Amino acid sequence: MDSPLRAERSSTEFQRLAPQFVQAIWKWIVCGEAPDTPVAPWTTPAEYYASMPLDLPAEGASEDTLMDTVQAILSNSINPWTYRFLEKLYTAPAVVSVLGDLLLGAMNASVHVFSASPILTRLEERCVQGLCHLFGYGVEADGVSMPGGAASNTLAVQTALSQALGGVYRRGGVWALVQRLQAQGRQGPGARPAILTSASAHFSVARAALAAGLGADAVVQVPVDAHGRMDVTALERLLREMHQDAAHPHGMPLIVCATSGTTVLGAFDDLTRIAPLCAQYQCWLHADASWGGGAIFSPEGRALMQGIEQANSLTVNPHKLLAVSHQCSFLLVRDRRTLTTSVDDAGYLFHEAPDAPDLATKTLGCGRRGEALKLYLVWLRYGTQGLCAHVQAGLAKARTLLTYVETHSQTIELGPLAEPLFLQICFRPRGQGSEGTRRAHARLAAQRYAVDFAPLPDGEYLRLVVHPLTSLETYRGIIDTVAFN
Repeated sequence: MDSPLRAERSSTEFQRLAPQFVQAIWKWIVCGEAPDTPVAPWTTPAEYYASMPLDLPAEGASEDTLMDTVQAILSNSINPWTYRFLEKLYTAPAVVSVLGDLLLGAMNASVHVFSASPILTRLEERCVQGLCHLFGYGVEADGVSMPGGAASNTLAVQTALSQALGGVYRRGGVWALVQRLQAQGRQGPGARPAILTSASAHFSVARAALAAGLGADAVVQVPVDAHGRMDVTALERLLREMHQDAAHPHGMPLIVCATSGTTVLGAFDDLTRIAPLCAQYQCWLHADASWGGGAIFSPEGRALMQGIEQANSLTVNPHKLLAVSHQCSFLLVRDRRTLTTSVDDAGYLFHEAPDAPDLATKTLGCGRRGEALKLYLVWLRYGTQGLCAHVQAGLAKARTLLTYVETHSQTIELGPLAEPLFLQICFRPRGQGSEGTRRAHARLAAQRYAVDFAPLPDGEYLRLVVHPLTSLETYRGIIDTVAFN
């Protein structure tokens, strides 16, 4: 008895259904590009839950029902093709990246062993090499794609701990680290491994500490300056105090996590000053460049990350600034040996040869989607020069918009800004505080814009994320809505 999933030849079914799916997506993109299309068809969770039934039938649906459901799914989705979805650090993806997702689905390959995905392995290796070169890493560098920036940051913490104190964590875990620190004279809470990061760092750093067995309390927040950058003087003081006090309540610093492009202000920590401190105090330096890392394609963006080549590891998410479709993230390491993971207990799976690498040996997972293909296609389509121009366009647009906001100073107040400016501008109605921010946010949503807001030291501000693909006219409309209401 044959499976109903093979009731007809796959090629025949694909030939009939694929054009219908593509047509539905094309119409949805066209709808998104229309000026009056809302970013979201509904405004509350209750409306979304009531928008359409989600049946799991006992018997299979007809193709007409299938296509009606596809249409309903699209109609009830956030539409990034309006280019007015500015709530997060991503927007509509490059078309070639969307088509790359179609390729990946058809290939259905897991990039865990070379034998299952030889070409996708090669593509990932090539993208890693290209990124390492851009970030200034040498030929001994390496990297691996991961399912998102949080996963990349988590692997970075686990990799750093595996290299600390003679590599005892790899077998003995956190307890082995504590024992080694106690043997070095650390006492009580002072023997707890610690991660130092800025108060503006992404929450995934704390999640990484939890995943690594350290617990969120192992993360020590370093104050930031007025522009959202880690206060390096405060970092130096903490490192010195924690080393000198064998029973320091914050523990023993093993990792410093700097940020290249913070979530709210887009601030870049000063790696040229942080890296020497990490070397002095024998800390692993990780740079979370999930947001800002894509700017490395541009000379102006690269200047924001001076010193990043000294980081032991870094995270970069092409699915943000570089318009690659979700998800596409990489962890890069300066020394390829740090990513080597022993898999001598998995001979049933890994048969790695020198000329046929099994990429999952670099991670703590196994099954892996070949997300690097999408970056490769975008890089192939537009080239390094095209991606440079893309980044430069966004940076220039941000400066233009900042000037435009400043012309409305009687009705708009600016929040703190990154210095130098990156791609975020925080502002709110003048003199109305957080309540004014919330009211402005509601007005923007009613006028088909999706803009987020975030807490800052003196209350909440609208956070305008400047994406290179969104028009100046759209941003001016947002600013005018806040200024003239």
